[in-house]
Amino acid sequence: MTNESILCVTYFDTVIGPNLFYCSDPLNKAEHPDLARILEFSETEGNFIFTYRKYQTINHIFYINSEYARGGKEILMITYMIRAAYFKDEITDIYNFLLSKTPDLEEFAAELKNLKNITIILHSNKRTSSKRDLLSNAPEKFKKAFLSLYNKYYEQITPKLNITAPLITKQNLKKIYIFGPPNSGRNTLLKNLEAIQFLHYKNNEMKRDLVSKIYDFIIDNIEILTYECIEEETQSDNKNFYQECIDNSQGFILMYDASKMDSKQEAFDMFQLVLNRCTENDQIMPILVIGNKFDDKEELSPDFIYEKYNKDELEQCGLPIKLFCFNVLSDDDQIIYAIQWLTKNLL
Repeated sequence: MTNESILCVTYFDTVIGPNLFYCSDPLNKAEHPDLARILEFSETEGNFIFTYRKYQTINHIFYINSEYARGGKEILMITYMIRAAYFKDEITDIYNFLLSKTPDLEEFAAELKNLKNITIILHSNKRTSSKRDLLSNAPEKFKKAFLSLYNKYYEQITPKLNITAPLITKQNLKKIYIFGPPNSGRNTLLKNLEAIQFLHYKNNEMKRDLVSKIYDFIIDNIEILTYECIEEETQSDNKNFYQECIDNSQGFILMYDASKMDSKQEAFDMFQLVLNRCTENDQIMPILVIGNKFDDKEELSPDFIYEKYNKDELEQCGLPIKLFCFNVLSDDDQIIYAIQWLTKNLL
């Protein structure tokens, strides 16, 4: 089932520290949680939920008696993660769905404890040049036994559901882009949006209605637009990327630091560049402008665009615009309201 459903086994190596033993798919630290870091700071045996960006995980930490390990025990962690937004409405409560996988992880761990020679393999890096890929260097008999066990539980744990997201190329997929001056909080906003998305799944009262599905689509397809993508449009290496950033967008989120005049001016300059491009396209392209309020700083007015342009004229040109000013780290209600406005104008 591609990489929307992933099962991994991690262990603590006495030489290199926490290390991945085996995983169904390659992990990307920009997208997936850092399992080594999770294991490094989690030593209590048992199960726990951990969510990171678009992936939600259930983790099971356990120990195996070993004559080779310090303290006489090996520490391992089994992680099952899913990209929840890709599954149908059968999974309406992701939090409880993940918890329901606890017995499977515990059974898997119990069988791993009884897997012959596993503790020897975990320390085989002392005898090989590869300290990170233990399984590929393991004897064929052990490798076959481990993979048979692993595949059994991967098949047992993975939901038998279809993926809802259409598989289309990036060039054909419309995007929402977050852009703005450096240190304006773009990444913070995106992470908070993803956290809010997970809480939507965790809420037992929430139904997977049309609004929630549209919200999921926006969260999964938001990308960060760098200033250089706009600023260097005339350079041949960036021209195609620039056109994709602007022309293949359904809407924009422009951010600036609401306490800094230079950030406000940069945001206005960037708005000008996008405005020039958008007016050439005969379509509705809403622009959500967010002034990020930092708790210990004085707030500047967000009306800098209205001071230069007439809101009604912008909307007549196909550019509905809405200005907000809030703290993207903590004002969840305002974030949801802003995204709802953007969603409404995308339809």
